[in-house]
Amino acid sequence: MGGGLLLAVGSVLASACTRTVAVEASAPGMLNPSAGGAVGAASGRSAVEGFLAGAKAQDLARMSALWGTARGPARAQLPADEVEKRLIVLQCLLNHDSWRFVEDRARLSSGGRQDWLVEVRREGRTAETVFTAVQAASGRWFVEDLQVAPLQEFCR
Repeated sequence: MGGGLLLAVGSVLASACTRTVAVEASAPGMLNPSAGGAVGAASGRSAVEGFLAGAKAQDLARMSALWGTARGPARAQLPADEVEKRLIVLQCLLNHDSWRFVEDRARLSSGGRQDWLVEVRREGRTAETVFTAVQAASGRWFVEDLQVAPLQEFCR
């Protein structure tokens, strides 16, 4: 996992994000790495789009299918309760009224990763953040990291 995202999410967990998100433990595919269904996205751009759509819909299962590393989805690499906690924080930070890509193309970074500059709007506030997408060996794309610091005001 991107070290920056894991540390940042940990610090946000201890701060103002105190929302409660109801999660049905028996929901099919919910944060269950053995559950069937496609994971990842066809492109880095669509991974970011799907992750933001999942955050807006409070759909942690969708977010978990798009969050990962070059080794695949995070839900296959971390305990389910850990993934769920982190995604709840990310959902709080990314809940939005609207968003847009600031640039039409990704900025390439090391190891074939793509950095996507995104503007997020919520209740009259605007923040720009960077999502990093990575392609796994399967050919599917995942949101590996995102800058959470610019979004922290959205969770207060």
